[in-house]
Amino acid sequence: MKERMISFGGMVMAFLASACCIGPALFLMFGITGLVFLSRLEWMRPYFIAGTFILGCISYHYAYGKGSNCNPEGRCNPRMTRINRVLFWVLVGFILFGVSFPYITTWLFS
Repeated sequence: MKERMISFGGMVMAFLASACCIGPALFLMFGITGLVFLSRLEWMRPYFIAGTFILGCISYHYAYGKGSNCNPEGRCNPRMTRINRVLFWVLVGFILFGVSFPYITTWLFS
């Protein structure tokens, strides 16, 4: 259970890492201009990125690390291992999107 919570926490942190840029960009696409205050989160972006990578490393440990496949008694649960690995790769997708979104949009729109 805690493995899933760490993966979901990493996904939220990855979204927050791009919230300064994705929020205003999405709302401007739809003609809503009142949510420019999300750009004030720019100064917190390095902290969100650091938290995202820390949670990503912990999620990797639960998905592929030593002792992640079996409980302390030595019994393994392949279903939980598969779920943890899928959540880890979803988290990697969120990390790639969240961290690279501001750079990709400036490159696309310049």
